[in-house]
Amino acid sequence: MSTGAETDLVELRARMKAQGQYAQEHGEAWLKRHEEEFKHLPKGTIVAINCRTGEYVIASTRLSAMDEFERRFGKEVGYVHEIGGGIFVG
Repeated sequence: MSTGAETDLVELRARMKAQGQYAQEHGEAWLKRHEEEFKHLPKGTIVAINCRTGEYVIASTRLSAMDEFERRFGKEVGYVHEIGGGIFVG
């Protein structure tokens, strides 16, 4: 691997790490702010939150939530949460 390609890879990893940290921090904050709205959703509902604006989409599967998020918000950083379940940051 050339030095330029290695540098590109290091920079890409750094950006991805920073994006993940941003999503984790801001996504959890938005999740808390929307807690009242989300507590009425059925367990297993997927919520994808725009980390910059706090807007969100709701779906029954992660794939459909991510597809709708990308359609609506483009390449914005998002935070995906399953009501009554785990999280996905990205």
